[in-house]
Amino acid sequence: MREIITAVLIIMAFTAVSFAQEVKYIDAPKFAGEIYLYGQPSKEDVDFEQWYEIPGRGQFVRNVKVPTLIPYLPSPENSNGAAIIIAPGGAFLHHTFGSGGYEAAEWFKAQGFATFILKYRLEITPREESEYQAYVAKMMEGYRAGGRSGNYAPATPDYAYEDINAAVKLIRERANEFHIMPDKIGIVGFSAGALMAVYNAECAPSESKADFIASIYGQLVLREMSGKLPPMFAAMSSDDELSGQSGFEVIQAWQKRGIVELHLYGQGGHNFGMGHKPFTNYLWPTEFLAWLRMLKIINEPTSSAKIHLNNGLDIPQFGIGTFRSDVQQAHDAVVTALRAGYRHIDTAHAYQNERGVGAGVKDSGIPRGEIWITSKLWPTDYNSGNVEESINKMLQRLRTDYIDLVYLHQPVGNYMAGYRGLEAAVKAGKVRAIGLSNFDLNEKLFDDVLAKAEIKPTIVQIELHPYAQRKAFRKKCAEHNIAVEGWYPLGGTHGGNNVLFADPVINEIAGRYGKTPAEIILRWHVQEGFSTIPGSRNENHIRQNITVLDFELSEDDMNRIRALDGEKRFYTGTFESSQRFLDWTPED
Repeated sequence: MREIITAVLIIMAFTAVSFAQEVKYIDAPKFAGEIYLYGQPSKEDVDFEQWYEIPGRGQFVRNVKVPTLIPYLPSPENSNGAAIIIAPGGAFLHHTFGSGGYEAAEWFKAQGFATFILKYRLEITPREESEYQAYVAKMMEGYRAGGRSGNYAPATPDYAYEDINAAVKLIRERANEFHIMPDKIGIVGFSAGALMAVYNAECAPSESKADFIASIYGQLVLREMSGKLPPMFAAMSSDDELSGQSGFEVIQAWQKRGIVELHLYGQGGHNFGMGHKPFTNYLWPTEFLAWLRMLKIINEPTSSAKIHLNNGLDIPQFGIGTFRSDVQQAHDAVVTALRAGYRHIDTAHAYQNERGVGAGVKDSGIPRGEIWITSKLWPTDYNSGNVEESINKMLQRLRTDYIDLVYLHQPVGNYMAGYRGLEAAVKAGKVRAIGLSNFDLNEKLFDDVLAKAEIKPTIVQIELHPYAQRKAFRKKCAEHNIAVEGWYPLGGTHGGNNVLFADPVINEIAGRYGKTPAEIILRWHVQEGFSTIPGSRNENHIRQNITVLDFELSEDDMNRIRALDGEKRFYTGTFESSQRFLDWTPED
């Protein structure tokens, strides 16, 4: 029984046809910018390949005579400087262009990689479907007779090895054109493609050898190894009869000559592509990305994106909020965030954690001049005409001699006295920019400040997320060249985050990009041009949140999220209820 099950698994993995209800042959897709590896081929050879679809399993191609690279290139400003060659699986009989092809290419492009699907040459098989099936069946009979159950690994044909080497060499020679570094070219191989990646790493000449590889459910075959090997990331499932139960001696041998990381998932079988929930193999793409960062092949993301303010300053677009963090929690979050690449910290007197923020900035090791610190004046800080004293105390708590941005926190009390005090602080060099927080609760007060201000507000802070996109108020701000910053970007602590994270549109987009719903939402904020300050005390979440600067949503996906707007706010406070804030004074 084991032999029969194994054979069926292998037929599925190799041909992806055995259990199909229908094989539909289609015209060859047209790929923009497709690159021929060996110059212009004959039309006869190009037309020889056969493309087909299987419901639920995507597109396939067999009888490939002409090897090409299919490019998926990010915009130059979004490039991370590295390239990925995707080598699809298919036992050298066909290419599987589904999860281990198109989907993988889109995902890596979204992370900033210059990505290329390698359509390498394949074994020439009978063109008629019935004859092809008979051909595969005969091959399987020979396999079963060989008694190699669970250990089959087809040898990499010379032509496939030549094609992967030629692909690396071509991309390296044209590195400037693709906005990459010539020493940051990797291969991500699936199944048979993984065999090619390993073969390249072990045997290719220097000009054609990849700088790093990923073997995704590929069988690892031990060869004689000599010299230093490029770093290898391997991912497989322990219940995979093809690749999950052998080859570990290769990992041990690789450790002696290079860097290797193995992820052996408990379940998921073969041919899992970019991974499938509920199996944990869906984590491999993000774990691979973290591995590349660890090796400095790609950089940790940094909040280099800026928003130009109307006073000439540039505020880092992406920051970390410290709402509901105590002093120690704020300190730890700030240190983690700054070391992970953040350069924008948001706090407030009312949060009573400014001392932690100031200490975290000092302890981070990041120069103060690279960091944007935002804080907020509480109504009792200005209602008695004590703004200068309040600013001086804020400077002491934050352990700095200037604050980049100070908001009036609430539209309460003698707000114009507070605003005049902030204008004086700007003139004294203690504050660099002024903003208004929550003044959307009473737009008459917002308009009053604009009419009377000597120094115009640079930015407003409001509740903002996909369910409350605040288009009318944003339009008013744009008319006055005032930037917008969103609090509660993920829905906040009143249950909104659970609502947004469960949204089916956001989840569907997240699945395609290999991202969490939170990452998709935050990326939407960034691409809409908002300053956004998600708060977290969780080290992993802090590091994960900033990865939204590493990928890009398509315009179609942006529009789908824009369509979720219903002006549904999760904070239920009103202008009237906010008047109670005059009855409480934060501690210093």
